[in-house]
Amino acid sequence: MKKLRPILIIVIMAIAACTPSTPIAEANYAKKIVGNWIGTVGDMKESITFRADGGFMAQVRPRGFFSNTLSQGTTGTIRGTWVITGTTITLTIISAEHERVKNNTTTSTILAFSTNELKMKSDRGEISNFMRTRPL
Repeated sequence: MKKLRPILIIVIMAIAACTPSTPIAEANYAKKIVGNWIGTVGDMKESITFRADGGFMAQVRPRGFFSNTLSQGTTGTIRGTWVITGTTITLTIISAEHERVKNNTTTSTILAFSTNELKMKSDRGEISNFMRTRPL
């Protein structure tokens, strides 16, 4: 029985990981977005942390052979504030390190939001998918 415990724990964790995400009601977007997310935006890998105080920090890194395999890509860091109104999230940039930003403010529309998945469409029409890095 003791030998089966590790296997049983792994099976339980695998089943929990396959549990479908629960859709989030629009009224709860601002509360439920808080946390760590990872995704791809254009040709960049991006991780973003939304804090409960309305602040965010994003790290962006180019995708590609050298960036992914030899760690030659430079990671940029962007900090700022966020606010959600309805299905629109507005990011206001306060600082950027190793990353050139075109605008100080950007908006995206939340197309789909569930416990561990977030799909947004930028004001330029780009669709991005993010996964929560640690399930709630």
